[in-house]
Amino acid sequence: MTRPGLEEITAGTVLEFFESKQVLCGVCLGVKNQRFTVLTEQNKEMNLSQSRLIHWGGTFLDPGLGRDELVKRLGEMSALRKAFMTRIDVPELWSLLEGEGESYDARALAGFVFNSPVTADHAAALQRVLLEDRLFFQFKDGRFFARSREKVEQRRQEIEREEQREAQLEEGSEWLHALWNRKPRPPLSADSEERFVEILKDFCLHGQESVHISFARELFKRANVPAQQNAAFRMLVRLGIWHEDENLYLLEQNLTPEFPPEIQQAGARIAARDFLSRWDPSRRKDLRDLHTFTVDHSLTRDYDDALSLRTLEDGSYEVGIHIADAAEFVHKEDCLDLEAQERASSIYLPDGRIAMLPVELSEGVCSLKAHEDRFALSFLIRVDPEGTFLEHEIVSSVIRVKEQLTYETVNERCREEPFLRILYELALRFRNQRIARGAILLPLPEIHVYVDSAGMIRIHRYEKEIPGQIMVSEWMIAANYLAAAYLAERGIPTVFRGQGECRPENELVQSRHELFAVYRRRRLFSRAELDTEPRSHCSLALPCYTTITSPIRRYSDLISQRQLKQALGGGEALYTREELQQILARLTATQSKIFYIQRKWTRYWLLKYIEQEDLQIREALVLDQNDRYAHVVIPEFLLETSVPLPEKTRLQQGEMVRIRIDRVNPREDILRVQLAEPPSRPHAE
Repeated sequence: MTRPGLEEITAGTVLEFFESKQVLCGVCLGVKNQRFTVLTEQNKEMNLSQSRLIHWGGTFLDPGLGRDELVKRLGEMSALRKAFMTRIDVPELWSLLEGEGESYDARALAGFVFNSPVTADHAAALQRVLLEDRLFFQFKDGRFFARSREKVEQRRQEIEREEQREAQLEEGSEWLHALWNRKPRPPLSADSEERFVEILKDFCLHGQESVHISFARELFKRANVPAQQNAAFRMLVRLGIWHEDENLYLLEQNLTPEFPPEIQQAGARIAARDFLSRWDPSRRKDLRDLHTFTVDHSLTRDYDDALSLRTLEDGSYEVGIHIADAAEFVHKEDCLDLEAQERASSIYLPDGRIAMLPVELSEGVCSLKAHEDRFALSFLIRVDPEGTFLEHEIVSSVIRVKEQLTYETVNERCREEPFLRILYELALRFRNQRIARGAILLPLPEIHVYVDSAGMIRIHRYEKEIPGQIMVSEWMIAANYLAAAYLAERGIPTVFRGQGECRPENELVQSRHELFAVYRRRRLFSRAELDTEPRSHCSLALPCYTTITSPIRRYSDLISQRQLKQALGGGEALYTREELQQILARLTATQSKIFYIQRKWTRYWLLKYIEQEDLQIREALVLDQNDRYAHVVIPEFLLETSVPLPEKTRLQQGEMVRIRIDRVNPREDILRVQLAEPPSRPHAE
């Protein structure tokens, strides 16, 4: 029998359809707009679309029989069809037809199974069996195709995976529902719990980009849990997998403070060697008699630069800039180097640090710790009292730091200690020379956020225009410039840093707040770029530039240190231009991730501080605005946000306003504020 078209379905037609994965019989009571009103064998009326129907035709019931009689006959019909189903051997039927390549409707296939004349009940029973089996026959457009042996095996594996997935969904949704509602959770095997935890983690970190997104959506739906990343986070906290202040940005980028065991072991082996007692005086200059000191923040543990000052007989000065010789311990393409390249730089966060090198190196043998001999790369610059560079020398050295000072200590002692005062004054003169050549100084204060082991948040604001900051900054710029010039003059590639010309200011806006001018002019800066060719650096007003002063903390500095040391020794460059270009591509991508993490995680703790301290009214500096919002920065924290403007309200760029903090949610990066006071200047009509 040929399957009739949908247009042949009229009142009284018996049909079958799926309902909750079960095949039911029903009788059509009416048709309207291609939808069918159906009375089911369960005595229920339903409105079905044509896509729900799987079998019809060949059997009719008189709609006038009455509801109870119709339901009775539908039940009898369904029971008969179920009885016929027990007589159907699907593998045997498939063995008859496999390889023929033809398609059959249900009635034709029923003819291979039943000896008696085939009825609509036989055909419906056979269709039910094949649809439930799903293995040997493919159903398409109302017809069945016997699969090949290879396709059957493929389908068998697919069904096994589907059944496994279904079982996992049932098990997981029950577990998730209990977890979300804080009820006792059903026991799971260790493997099952680990699998569901990994799904929660991946969904929390990657959302719609999760590799488990389809499964996660269905899992959350069945568990009656909002399919939201924050919901997954809350459950992972309840499980004790993550804590309330888990850094999801690090987890998202797969960054961890821990080093692989082989890297830790390599660092320990190097730190255990007695390099410092057997150094070669012909290769290193002994500078241990210099009064060398470091200047860092009070919490610093990895010291990678130091300064010294010596007054020469002719009245000039020798300024020493001493950089930790990390290249002596970490060699190109050894396991430590490859790990450092992967990490790109150390990451400094409010609640911890992720070092580029293992602690045995970064805080041990490489670090310029006080009262211990250390290998260094020293820039010895002879300067006259006016700050003019007369000559310089770059040497491998051995130094011994006498003092480890903080910026605060330098600021306090700068006027009283001659060596600090002279270094500061010479640094100022070097800076003034750069300014005269066009250097642009737009120093933003540093907001340091520190979270101690008890979870207490401390915030320190460091101004850049203070003696300690200026002294260190200017002498590091000098060393970086001299390194870049040495390599550039010899045509040796390294990680040069360049910056194009800054854009001119076309719209002058006056403000009595210096911070506004800094923000405004910074937006005109061209982006600094890394290249293997030397280029001028606009804001520094230097013809070429690199960074070499933080080889413990930045991989690009370690590369430049290696290239410089190799050049000083007269050897060929360790890196070709092509090698550096490949490394730069990876470094640039990784560094952008690191900057993102540092910015977002510092903001998280600043918002947490505002929440904990219940701060409500704050001053904010207006940076920009449109018709609906003003973009402001809270100077106290250098936090930027938007303030909705009342209708017809205009603020002035560069003015300070008072805002009220309405809502803070650190985890969702929400900082909602309103103007705390009525605007004093309504917008003119």
